[in-house]
Amino acid sequence: MEIINSKQFNEVVGCEGLVVIDFFATWCMPCRMLKPIMERVESKITDVKFYSVDIDESEEIAKRYRIFSVPTLVAFRNGKKIDSMVGLNSNDDIIDFVNRCKTADVAEEE
Repeated sequence: MEIINSKQFNEVVGCEGLVVIDFFATWCMPCRMLKPIMERVESKITDVKFYSVDIDESEEIAKRYRIFSVPTLVAFRNGKKIDSMVGLNSNDDIIDFVNRCKTADVAEEE
């Protein structure tokens, strides 16, 4: 998964279709454990775009989306947040999350 910075973030999440962002930190062991799982998910679900954001490098984005724990996955469609998933989750749980987000309504403003 490509790691994006603050400048790329708005362009990426504003894309048409579903985009899943993995908010992580380099010092976070569960984040490191999630990386190979996300790579497997990305290879199985080809109609969704997956990216990563380092919360220490992009603090303003983490604050905007209230990322208090890492890893956190956040799904966006057309620039709007759909849902989020916190913690180290299994391959199947992440696939279920992504598939639910494909048809879910946009989350209400927090």
